[in-house]
Amino acid sequence: MKCTYFPAVLRNVSIALISFVTLTLSASSFAQAQVQQPERFEVERKNSDEYFTVVSLEEEGVALVRERDKYEGNKQLWEITVLDTNLAQRHKLDVQINHRFALLGYEIDDNLLYLLFRTGETTRSDLELVEINTAKGEESARYEITPELDFKITHFNKVGPNIILGGYVTNEPAILLFEPVNNSIKVIPGFFQKDNELVELRVNENETFNAVLIDRSLRTDRKLVFRTFDAGGNLLLEDVVPLDEQKSLQNSLTSTLKREELLLLGTWGDRQGKQSLGFFSVAIDPFNQQKINYYHFGSLNHFMDYLNPKRAERIKESTLDAISDERKPTFSSYVMPFRIEETPGGFVLLAEVYNPSSTSNPYYNTPYGRPYYANPYYYYNPFWPGYFPGMRMYRPYAYGDPIRNNDNIKLHETVAVAFNSAGEVMWDQSIVLDEMKRPALEQVSDFYTDDDDLHFLYKKESELKIKSISLEEGTATEATEKIQLKEPGDEIRTEKELEDGVRHWFGNAFYVWGYHSIRNAQKKENRVRDVFYINKIVVN
Repeated sequence: MKCTYFPAVLRNVSIALISFVTLTLSASSFAQAQVQQPERFEVERKNSDEYFTVVSLEEEGVALVRERDKYEGNKQLWEITVLDTNLAQRHKLDVQINHRFALLGYEIDDNLLYLLFRTGETTRSDLELVEINTAKGEESARYEITPELDFKITHFNKVGPNIILGGYVTNEPAILLFEPVNNSIKVIPGFFQKDNELVELRVNENETFNAVLIDRSLRTDRKLVFRTFDAGGNLLLEDVVPLDEQKSLQNSLTSTLKREELLLLGTWGDRQGKQSLGFFSVAIDPFNQQKINYYHFGSLNHFMDYLNPKRAERIKESTLDAISDERKPTFSSYVMPFRIEETPGGFVLLAEVYNPSSTSNPYYNTPYGRPYYANPYYYYNPFWPGYFPGMRMYRPYAYGDPIRNNDNIKLHETVAVAFNSAGEVMWDQSIVLDEMKRPALEQVSDFYTDDDDLHFLYKKESELKIKSISLEEGTATEATEKIQLKEPGDEIRTEKELEDGVRHWFGNAFYVWGYHSIRNAQKKENRVRDVFYINKIVVN
């Protein structure tokens, strides 16, 4: 803003006012996000219809997967709908699956969608893998995977032409590699280690994959073991990092070589504690001795934003005092990391702060309450039974599970923490989640970063909550947008909670989905309709 003339009587006041306004505008206009909702897809839903699993195909679109109450012989039909990035329907097909097979997870690879089903009712049952060509809209292959071991699966990924499965055999971690070309299974050596947990199994951009083991024993010489394998299961790299005797690494995510560096990020806490004390980072370098960086929540700038400001300030002060006196800060919380974004400037970790507000539920307290839960180290990983970070699934609970009608998890905040290539914290930001409740521990928000700004997005009932933050200045703006409907005159009667979500899609696009009961008084017939919907959200 520039002004060249002021009446003399107003000059002094105006100069001060203009200076204030200029500073205010420069601190806020940077990130006043422009939000558009250019497309919406709807399909009418009956009460007997199952819920959709929503699969991002990234720049190829979205796939919707659900089981149908329809059979051909002894086979149940599963419906797969493929949408393009404008949410226009490209294909719709049915695939035949044996009755009562459970969908465990999915993977995508170019124009191929892989659906993994468990055959039978126990964890020892075999697996069936269905390959869908999303470009052609047809089933292209099907495989039966029959482990000879009593294998409880926790991770499912595709790397190159092969499938990797992580899990446990009699409480010891194991990784199986399935080769579809010759229908064979082999066991990756070096993982049958007592008192060890397989916390990560992730595919890199160059068709290799990473596996992370954490020693959960009572020994004093515990270690973190990081290994990278090629698509055939051959060991390429191993890095062994000693663990602090008084600390426990609780969960972790690895980067995927979009950048040259490999970084391991996650949460840590007391050795016998369920709650987290902070975030950790470690740069993978097998040729040099490296240390694990431990960061306390109270040392971050915005982690405490969900707390009362006075309490947050006291925690920050006590944390800094404890660190300077070489004492352990006491503040802890339940925190779950969900995603690493690799950017030109480093790595951004997305995590959410929650509280298991109804631990009286028997599913929460019993590690083997259902056959879907296979991780024997539930004490360290407070996952809801059925949620596995290595399984690309929208639904963290089983189909037909009545548990989804209970509010057992209260989510307080989403936090994004940026690290450089050495694993040092550069900045952190957050968005408070308005006391959201969920029946299971699941990601409820997402973010997108460009060169200048960070944009958080989450859904609260029928509204979108957006927070945009300048990465250079740290200043922020927040906005609320109504979810746009399809037709003039549409009004939302009800919104079905717990079966909705938001995910970053590609570029500056997100998608949001859920279930609406919509009324349109302008219509003469069929004024009320129940629909599943997806809206495309573009943030500029």
